[in-house]
Amino acid sequence: MGRPYLRRAHDRGLEVAVLDRPEAFTWPETKEALGPADRTYPVSGRDYEAWLSGASRALADGSVEGVIAFSEPHVLAAAMVAEELGLPGPGVRAALVSRNKVAQRELFYRSGLPQPGFHVARDVESALAWTGGSWPVVVKPVSGSGSLGVRIVHGEHEMRTWFTERDSEEPALVEEYLDHPEYSVEAVTDHGSVVFSSVTAKTTGPRPFFVETEHRIPADQDADDLLRGVVRALGMGSGILHLEYRDAPGGPRIMEVAVRTPGDYILDAVEAALEVDLYDAVVAVACGEQPSRIQPSQGTAAVWFPTPEPGEVVDIVGVDAVTSHEGVVKVEIDVEPGSTVHPMRSSMDRVGVVIVRADTPDVLEARLKTVREELGFRTVPPGEGR
Repeated sequence: MGRPYLRRAHDRGLEVAVLDRPEAFTWPETKEALGPADRTYPVSGRDYEAWLSGASRALADGSVEGVIAFSEPHVLAAAMVAEELGLPGPGVRAALVSRNKVAQRELFYRSGLPQPGFHVARDVESALAWTGGSWPVVVKPVSGSGSLGVRIVHGEHEMRTWFTERDSEEPALVEEYLDHPEYSVEAVTDHGSVVFSSVTAKTTGPRPFFVETEHRIPADQDADDLLRGVVRALGMGSGILHLEYRDAPGGPRIMEVAVRTPGDYILDAVEAALEVDLYDAVVAVACGEQPSRIQPSQGTAAVWFPTPEPGEVVDIVGVDAVTSHEGVVKVEIDVEPGSTVHPMRSSMDRVGVVIVRADTPDVLEARLKTVREELGFRTVPPGEGR
């Protein structure tokens, strides 16, 4: 998720100090993306204190023109460093709120913004009491990303099982279940002003995990008022904002917000569809510059995640054919024969991605249909492939 920022920074003549997990610096793709003057700082811990320690090492080696958190774990540390140095950033308040789903719910409640009914449960009895026997409801951990741990539960037994299986002492969030179309807003802000936004329509997998299987850009939705309300409530400064909501009959209801790069290659799809480079825009606002290339064109794009049957992969067909088709922007396959396809419980269980673009929705649908027909994964129960 961070490598695209490297190329945009290099295009602007910038040298980059990169903080990441030690193993990331061993990957060939990372080595290829790094410039000759870039510096690397391995960070072994997973908490924000570890990222702050890495930042201290980087700051000791030279001055900094901008700070970007490209992924969820370093949002808070990056915001703290940017604020300390007087550089543009989302702000510590926005970073803190984005990292905690309860903080979001309470802030949006105080701000009068639309969202599902919710309850902060410190134990299963509290969660059960709040439901009042009305099912289903959604339970989720306070922190985390990628739909990890988010579950729809239909009764007391499932609720007790979820609390038993979770590996955390922090409170849980219990929410009203909304079965309505899901969307996200991708926006770039500059000192609190929205300089670009687009809406993404989402398709999710089956209950109870609802992992996203497809994204379409742009969606025919007007979320400007909702976006401005969230930016104002967060006190959002400069950077990227990813806002998820459901389009309920009474109006949009906020699901959650993040002030970091959205996953699922959404920014790549925005560029494919609208010819807007949000990676470059984020680098620009982080360095106090005006973003360029933010006037959208009239194209459309889709991100599709294949979902083969769970089991051992014995064959993958159609990769070369799909890659060569007009409009196919990206094909990435993350499994090979012998790999295991797990049941789709979070975004970490995906096996690959295809991004397709077109000038019109009809052409996009035709191209997606061809991709789905030609790209195939054959799986068998574990062990049978040998």
